[in-house]
Amino acid sequence: MMKSRLLTLLFVLLTISLAAQGNYYDAVLNLSGNDLLFGLRSLISSNTNSNYTGARAYLFQDLDNTAGTVTCIYTGYVFDVGYDYNGTTNPNTEHTYPQSWFSSPQSSIKKADLHHLFTCDALVNNYRGNYPLYPVANQNTATMYYSYTPWQSYRGASTLGPTVFEAADEAKGRVARALLYFYVRYNDPLIQQNVDMLPELINWHENDPPTALEVQRNQHVQNYQGNRNPFVDHPEFVGRIWRPTANDDYTQAPGLSLQFTGVYPNPFGSVTRIGISSKESAPAQLAIYDIKGRKVKQQSLSLTAGDNEIVFDGKDNAGDALAAGVYLVHLSSRGNSVSCRIVRY
Repeated sequence: MMKSRLLTLLFVLLTISLAAQGNYYDAVLNLSGNDLLFGLRSLISSNTNSNYTGARAYLFQDLDNTAGTVTCIYTGYVFDVGYDYNGTTNPNTEHTYPQSWFSSPQSSIKKADLHHLFTCDALVNNYRGNYPLYPVANQNTATMYYSYTPWQSYRGASTLGPTVFEAADEAKGRVARALLYFYVRYNDPLIQQNVDMLPELINWHENDPPTALEVQRNQHVQNYQGNRNPFVDHPEFVGRIWRPTANDDYTQAPGLSLQFTGVYPNPFGSVTRIGISSKESAPAQLAIYDIKGRKVKQQSLSLTAGDNEIVFDGKDNAGDALAAGVYLVHLSSRGNSVSCRIVRY
C-alpha cells in the first residue's frame, strides 16, 4: 500500500512538473555536447534575485520546511524550527558551491540562488567549509558527521591527496545536480584545490537520481526566482553533455517534419503507444535512453505520411523488461529529430 501511494505521488508530481515546464526545454531537446551546455546556459540564466536574506527566509520557512521542521542536507538530522525561523543560527544555510569559490560577476545572485542552497547543521556546514565534494579515500579513517544521525557524511583525504568532503549517500544526487547546475548557469569551475569534481559528481547524479520531492522543489524554486535546474527535469542531459558519444543521434537539421502526437498510457506498466505524425513516408530510427544517457533500445522504422503509432513493450534490445524510471524517446529521420519523455512504473 505504501509503495502504491509513493508511486502515485511520484506520477502526480511528474505530471505537475511536465505541465509546469510547458515548452521550457523545446529549444534544447535535440542538442548534445557543448551545444546542449551552452543552450542550457542561455535558457536558465533568467534568474536575477540577489536578495539573500529573502531567499534564506524562503528556504527555511517554505521551500524546505515540512510541518515546521527542516532536515540537514548532510546528516538527515531534523530540526524543529517552526515557520518564522530565518536561518541565522543553527541550522544555517549550506552553499553547495561555496562563496569563496565564486568568481566576482553576479556574486550576489549566486549567493541567493536557491538551486544550490540547502538547510544544514551549522557545525557540519563549518566542517565542510570549502572542501571539494568528492569521495574520501577511506571512510574508516575519515571524520564522520555524525554517527548518531540517519545519514553519515565524511571529511578526509581523497585518493588524489587533498582533503575533501564526501556527502552522505542520501544527499549525493542532490548536491551533484546543484553543482552541475551552478557550473552550467555561471561557468564557475568544478576544479577546486586541485580536485576535479566533475567525474564523481556525474557518478553521484547517476547513482542517486531525482526523487519526486526534488522535482517538486525544482518547481517551487522556479516560482520564486524564475529558472529551473535542468538536471532534475532531464537527468539524461548530464550524459548528453559530458558523454555525448553515447548520444550521437541527437542532431537537428532542416528536413522531414516530425511531431509526437501523444503517448498513452504515460506512466505505463508493460505497454505504451507512441503517436507520431510525419509529413511524408520515410525511414526512421527510434532510440530510447535511460537517465544515465545509455541507449537501451534501438529500432528501425518505416514511417508513412500522416499519423503513425509505435507500440513499445517496455523491453530493451536484449528483450529484458526495463526498470521503473524515466526514459527519453528520440526519433530521427532525414536529419530531423524529436524527443519526448516516458515513465515506466
